[in-house]
Amino acid sequence: MKNTILFLSLLLLIGYQSLAQEKKLQASLYYVNFYSPSDGPYVETYLSVIGNSAVFIKNDNGKLQASIEVTMMFRKDNKVMQFRKLNLLSPEVEMSSLKRPNFIDVQRVLLDSGEYVLELIIRDMNSDNEPFTSNVELNVEYNDNELSISGCQFVESYTKAKEQNILTKGGYDLVPYVSNFFPDNIDDFIFNVEIYNSDKRFGEEASYLIRYYIESYDTQKSLSSFEGFSREKSQEVSMLFRKIDISKLPSGNYYLVVEVRNKTNELIKQRKFFFQRSNPNYGYSLSDIAAVDTKTTFVNQYNDIAILKDFIKSLIPIADASEARFIDNLLNQDDSELMKQFLYNFWLNRNGSDPASEWKQYMEKVSSVNKSYGSQIKEGYETDRGVVYLKYGLPNIIRKSEHEPNIYPFEIWQYYELNGKQNRKFLFYNPEIAGNDYKLLHSNVQGEPYSKNWIDVLTQRSNLPGHISGSKSNDNSIRTDNNYGSHILEIWNNP
Repeated sequence: MKNTILFLSLLLLIGYQSLAQEKKLQASLYYVNFYSPSDGPYVETYLSVIGNSAVFIKNDNGKLQASIEVTMMFRKDNKVMQFRKLNLLSPEVEMSSLKRPNFIDVQRVLLDSGEYVLELIIRDMNSDNEPFTSNVELNVEYNDNELSISGCQFVESYTKAKEQNILTKGGYDLVPYVSNFFPDNIDDFIFNVEIYNSDKRFGEEASYLIRYYIESYDTQKSLSSFEGFSREKSQEVSMLFRKIDISKLPSGNYYLVVEVRNKTNELIKQRKFFFQRSNPNYGYSLSDIAAVDTKTTFVNQYNDIAILKDFIKSLIPIADASEARFIDNLLNQDDSELMKQFLYNFWLNRNGSDPASEWKQYMEKVSSVNKSYGSQIKEGYETDRGVVYLKYGLPNIIRKSEHEPNIYPFEIWQYYELNGKQNRKFLFYNPEIAGNDYKLLHSNVQGEPYSKNWIDVLTQRSNLPGHISGSKSNDNSIRTDNNYGSHILEIWNNP
């Protein structure tokens, strides 16, 4: 099962039109896979329309109202399996009002397990603009006999349900939050996730544990201040409806992680859900760090400024954005006490029960990359290969090419699985030819450098004096001629 957010905007489609057609409809579609014991697997869609982007006209009640026509066709193997066409009306507003409220629609569509294409058509019925059309791939996965975790429904608000309706779950009416971006005016991160078939995995009425927490996308480390546990009794469907205070969560990219564990706390199943946080007014506070007591901790043995700065700099590859900014300021000072306080707090946030052990394990990795990738002018943790190793760990495969005369020396690192994705790779190369400092040129990992012309860059060595130049692509596409491009692409595909 997966959940996907699709942001839809008519801006690109109608931007060329006359100024008289100034309304450009903006909407967001979000869908989550769930399961019903009575009906089977289903997709729940949430469509949110930005009120200010829709055209409001006078209705029969003498008030202003917008009207949006939404068509959804769920195709499987080019056959329409489900079809929905609806007229979505906004709330009514007074003629004198300048406010144009946002409005939402929720649909539940029964779909068997399989791969589908959702064809979506959205039309503003009060506008002459062409409708927006998009195709969205979605995958419905459910196995009657296996423990599984649903998609994640983000929730804007909730109230006790007075009567059953499309928003009702677990006795509450859940108003969906149709985005995975949480700005600084939102302090509560509310979510709903369901657990299926725990009774088949653990036995009837058996005890098991659900752990949920926020994890840094950059460091893959859980944040101890943003976690919770729920003890459950096994059943066909269990609902995890929870709220996490994110008022002190710094800006950055994160995962909500949901884990199912047995009664001895062994991990059985895990799912991650990506989201972004903008919280520019909150980050590392100097006063908070200065209040940390380090007298009886592992950092108290270090007093040399140079050693402490080296320790602090080595944290940069795994620091989040807020921590990185604090480190930049800290390295410009010579305050050994503040450095010790930051160093201890950094690891305390990652392992509240044993920060010293966490720090020791990391320093062993730092020592390894310094030995493997360092030089007289640069520590290993400052190199691109060192940074990737510290962020993601040791790859499953390292493919080296150092002596081909017409190609810069390069290495391909392959991870069988990384951040929940299969077959993730990094390509490093050495444009200086001599030395040991390889630069990260290309990767298929989200958030890392990506270059569609990486083969051209890698083979530029053939244009240097003394080398025979090969054919050059005219469209900047990946080169697969008989010279070098096809050979390199083959290595990339099969390291």
